[in-house]
Amino acid sequence: MQQLEAFYESIPKAVGFIERKTEIPSHTLNLYGAPKTGKTWLVLDYLSGIPKKKRLYVDLRDLRLERKELQSQLQRFIDDNRIETVVIDHYDGSIPMPRCRQTILVSESPYTDNPMMPLLELGPLDFEEYLAFEKRHIHLEHSFSHYLRTGSLPAMTGVHESLLTLALHENIRAIFPLANELLLFKYLSRYQGKPLTAHQLYGIIKKEHKLSKDWLYSRLQAFQERRIISWLPKYDQPRAPKRVLFYDFAMPASMHFEKSLMGQLYCLAATRMRKRGEEPLYTDKLDLFDPASKRAVLLSPFATQEKAAAKISRLIDEIERYEIRDITVLTIANSFEFTFEKSGVKALPFYEWILQD
Repeated sequence: MQQLEAFYESIPKAVGFIERKTEIPSHTLNLYGAPKTGKTWLVLDYLSGIPKKKRLYVDLRDLRLERKELQSQLQRFIDDNRIETVVIDHYDGSIPMPRCRQTILVSESPYTDNPMMPLLELGPLDFEEYLAFEKRHIHLEHSFSHYLRTGSLPAMTGVHESLLTLALHENIRAIFPLANELLLFKYLSRYQGKPLTAHQLYGIIKKEHKLSKDWLYSRLQAFQERRIISWLPKYDQPRAPKRVLFYDFAMPASMHFEKSLMGQLYCLAATRMRKRGEEPLYTDKLDLFDPASKRAVLLSPFATQEKAAAKISRLIDEIERYEIRDITVLTIANSFEFTFEKSGVKALPFYEWILQD
């Protein structure tokens, strides 16, 4: 039991931990989420509040680990030492789930073998959390601009401006260690916030590279299970191409020299609406539309009141068809309000809107 003794006596510390909006409760659960969102740091901070003799932390990616020994001795070690809380980090199902008062399995994809196990998802930093991590913000507009460049992963908040691309690419290589997966991510990243189907993507890639359609479909499914991407459907057209959303908007933007501000803003806006409990969709003319609240969101970074009014006048058919009550126009810095027909229009800077409850 030498390796278990070593794990038991030496649990890493979450040095400099900054509080997140997600908190771990005191019962068994599966803490899951996309790569590098801070799951390990969150669980280590939680363990710091438990008496040393009552806790055990095992990382299945520890290079010193002997799996067979762990499988045969873990439960006995827990029982002999009367351990109450066990954390298995990077859990992959290769060892039996241990039995104790509280077991925390940490993974990227949700653990589905036990449907009764509570799930707790940790997402990347939203803008409010980012402000707590950044610590150097002078003005919200400046901080938001930096947020767009660094992305939403906790480790990126302290990276120097000149090293951002290098650091983002290091994250990408760690998340996609296989060459084919990295290639797929690079092609997929061009469509951040844009409509796309798996069939269309396959047709684009196969012009330059040999790959199996089945492989591509399975990898896209794996990316979705790992919470790396998600899909936003078109309203009332379930078979239409879905827009591609990335959990971190800076990594795909770093894969190409061309600027991709609209794609980044689109992912941020859709993600924020989902966190508020809305189920946004898109239409032919509306960037984001929530059927339940009859609210539309338009992304127009440099809109003035005159330009916004002209743009909205071209949407009159959809505004009437979907009975839209409120229209939010997201800009970089401008604010204004007016009424169009029966709809209220409010424009405000993205960094203000994203912080609203």
